[in-house]
Amino acid sequence: MATRSRVIVVITEGATPELLDRWTAQGRLPNFARLFAAGTRGALDAEGVPYEPPGLLSLLTGHRAGDHGFFSYWTCHDPEYHPQVLSGEHRRQPLLWQLPELAGLKFASIGLFGTHPVEPLDGWLISYPMYPTLRACHPPRLQRDLAARGIRIAHDASIWWRGQAKADILPMLLEADRRRGQAAMRLYADGADAVLVNLTAIDRSSHIFWQELELGEDGVESSAILAAYQAADRVIGDALDNADERTAVLAFSEIGFGPLRAYCAVNDDLAAAGLLTASHGGAVDWGSTLAFEAVQGTHGVNLNVRGRYKHGAIAPEDYERVRADVVAALREVLNPRTGLPMFAAVRPREEVHRGDAVRAAPDLVLEPADWRYLPLGDQRWANHVHRTWQSGWHRRRSYWALAGAPAAPRTAGTVDVAATVVDLLGREKPARFAGSSLVR
Repeated sequence: MATRSRVIVVITEGATPELLDRWTAQGRLPNFARLFAAGTRGALDAEGVPYEPPGLLSLLTGHRAGDHGFFSYWTCHDPEYHPQVLSGEHRRQPLLWQLPELAGLKFASIGLFGTHPVEPLDGWLISYPMYPTLRACHPPRLQRDLAARGIRIAHDASIWWRGQAKADILPMLLEADRRRGQAAMRLYADGADAVLVNLTAIDRSSHIFWQELELGEDGVESSAILAAYQAADRVIGDALDNADERTAVLAFSEIGFGPLRAYCAVNDDLAAAGLLTASHGGAVDWGSTLAFEAVQGTHGVNLNVRGRYKHGAIAPEDYERVRADVVAALREVLNPRTGLPMFAAVRPREEVHRGDAVRAAPDLVLEPADWRYLPLGDQRWANHVHRTWQSGWHRRRSYWALAGAPAAPRTAGTVDVAATVVDLLGREKPARFAGSSLVR
């Protein structure tokens, strides 16, 4: 068990090891360099499909996606075929600060998906609302109190990219992370035993501006992505500067990043195989459709099973037979841009996920053969978030780094980060946790 009893966790959402290595070596990220030099660093691999919700909920609960049931920001299955926004009310597992093993500790959580709507806790919470709301914190006056100290929190839902120029969107992304970092340090000073702060500018800018990195070194200095990394670097620096002798600083990302060339509508492939029927105007004819693409970020395909969906066309007893037919059809799909197979694997969900919540996952999970070409996902949400405008998308490999406690430099998952947080707080890991502490 670790000897430290406080921890600051900085989630640099979307940070990728290749860029961290390059930019720390070039002196562009001095505080990441300090963190790496002062402690231990290792690789972090996303479980299943790399996406924020499953990774963050694994951190917050200590359970894998197959047990906590979050595979996207939206439900994978909806009787009306319209995925719904997930919230804390859908959680199947308690949050860290709700565990009896961590009773008596004060937590401060800032900007983590899965914490909204707000529930009271011993400490402070600024949630991650997916829609505008006036009730996004605990205590209820927390945001007012922070504002009185000059820290005005901005939620991601209020910073929406609609095709604005970089000069319009980037300053808002960077300022939001700066303020979250300030709030984290203020609540640490106010006595939080564990501070968890989620920085999102790296992820957002990587989605929108990855093409800048493909211009070579000439495009790097003015790139939005470098600016986002440097904003996170300053928060890392503040954490290192403020941490006392009893406090460890732990940074990680649940996802990495890489280039994107195109999203591919799997529904078109299903239609070509006779598994999906489109009506006039392009809408899906649900009554005669057997399979369709699941919500974005899941790389999933759902079967239109009777009893689960309003117009289910598959009898439950035919589920396995139809699923095998869909697998066979998708294995034959070629990427028209490369002439090579579109998918490296088409797996039943129970081969990817284990646990009591596997039924919340898509029926099939697709493994892209070339990660520059990815499944589009449910078109309703894909269009709403302007998904086809993006030039970068997630990768499985990211990083973790810990200063203030000895650690083993092994490859980890976010469930291991959860176990490490508990260890750093000086408590025994709950027996039901899926991961193991990185602390030696």
